[in-house]
Amino acid sequence: MKLIAWLFLGMAAAWAHDAHGRSTAPPEALRLTNPLAPGQRDAALAARLYEQHCGGCHGVDGRSMTPLAGKLKVRPTNLANYLMESMKDGEIYWVVTHGIGASMPAFHQLPDDQRWQLVGHVRALRAQQRAIEKARLGSYDWKLPPGFPLPNVPPDNPMTAAKVTLGRHLFYDQRLSLNQTQSCASCHKQELAFTDGRPRGIGSTKEKHPRGSMSLANMAYTPILTWANPNLRRLETQALAPLFGDHPVELGMAGKEDLMAERLKADARYRKMFAEAFPEQPEPFNLANITKAIASFERTLLSGDSPFDRYRNGDDANAITPAAKRGEALFFSERLECFHCHGGFNLTGSVDYLDKGFVEVEFHNTGLYRHYETPNTGLEEFTHDEEDNGKFRAPTLRNIAVTAPYMHDGSVATLEAAVDHYAKGGRGGDHPAKSEFIKSFDLTAQEKRDLVEFLRSLTDQTFLRNPQFGNPWPPAKTTATQRPTGQKGSTR
Repeated sequence: MKLIAWLFLGMAAAWAHDAHGRSTAPPEALRLTNPLAPGQRDAALAARLYEQHCGGCHGVDGRSMTPLAGKLKVRPTNLANYLMESMKDGEIYWVVTHGIGASMPAFHQLPDDQRWQLVGHVRALRAQQRAIEKARLGSYDWKLPPGFPLPNVPPDNPMTAAKVTLGRHLFYDQRLSLNQTQSCASCHKQELAFTDGRPRGIGSTKEKHPRGSMSLANMAYTPILTWANPNLRRLETQALAPLFGDHPVELGMAGKEDLMAERLKADARYRKMFAEAFPEQPEPFNLANITKAIASFERTLLSGDSPFDRYRNGDDANAITPAAKRGEALFFSERLECFHCHGGFNLTGSVDYLDKGFVEVEFHNTGLYRHYETPNTGLEEFTHDEEDNGKFRAPTLRNIAVTAPYMHDGSVATLEAAVDHYAKGGRGGDHPAKSEFIKSFDLTAQEKRDLVEFLRSLTDQTFLRNPQFGNPWPPAKTTATQRPTGQKGSTR
């Protein structure tokens, strides 16, 4: 048993999966490979077979936008969808052969080689759609994990390798703080999945923040970029908050945009990198380009190679332990209901990507307190609606084992304590805004260990150690050295 998409209940976005995204194909099917050699694959024959047996429901392009598809109780799978990339040839073959209950007929009567021809055509449908998507986004090579869609990218900031390189240098450069003691990476450390290990953040002036630093893993898919602000939806805009915000002070550059540009322009390496990243601009040292570059680098912080991913994708049936497999079943059960807030390929309820039908944005009150006080009222701070008191965005659970402590204020120290919190149905009593999914449940000691083992299996060591995400500067260049004459070492 493995997961393909961690789908939400009732969705039918991937072939041959139950309501929670678990594959119904047997393990032996996952190991099958297409026996047809390239010379035996007949594209014309495959297209005719597809049109005859599949096109009425799935459409010529595979997107299931046909009149018949709209009349069915469950819309047929979109065969051009990104999820098809995470399916094995043997899974597709198994579905063609056995069908999907009452939703799709079986085609076991077709000769074996014709069923494999159909497998090849399904692959071609996704390849065609992928080419269309990539043409819209430009030539940047995303190197996406299996089963990941292409992200949305603002039209005014297309991805380029030069911008990513520049953004990585800026992300780690302490010259972006007024007193040159912190960079973006000070609060977002790679080895901690780009969090900082603190209950609450601490800015360059040592001011303690009201909330903890969120993980930057897979921020390219996150439509809401903070714990509770529904208005910060672009990485380019979000970068302004740590740079110039004064409530609380983070990097402390408010009113010092010119100084920041001067510091960067004085470095010959930056003069070369800015020119390469923005070749159409004769004077590229400006705030807009700084935030565009940082955002471009942050969009590359993709995590999708945990042991659970390798197990889920069918690459290694033993990538996770039997305990983690039992924990998986608990996590995706209606008994615990974890997946309702932490579903989808990114294990969070807030997600967006290229050509997604609608942006999913969710905020939840998880029962931490009887009443949430300023400055941590959550969504209520922006909507001024009491029903939003204590509602925060559920973060991704990817790499959750290395991002302790938990919750917006770091008030839950360990994964075990987090499980206990939800098992008790929260600790804040019957808050009127508490999520309907926060209900008490009973766990045996072994079940608790199994659930924690599953959560630990979501740790992507490749992501935590990838040198392409690491500090590009020699140590001497990330430490404050000389400051401009008259500049004080603190923004306070």
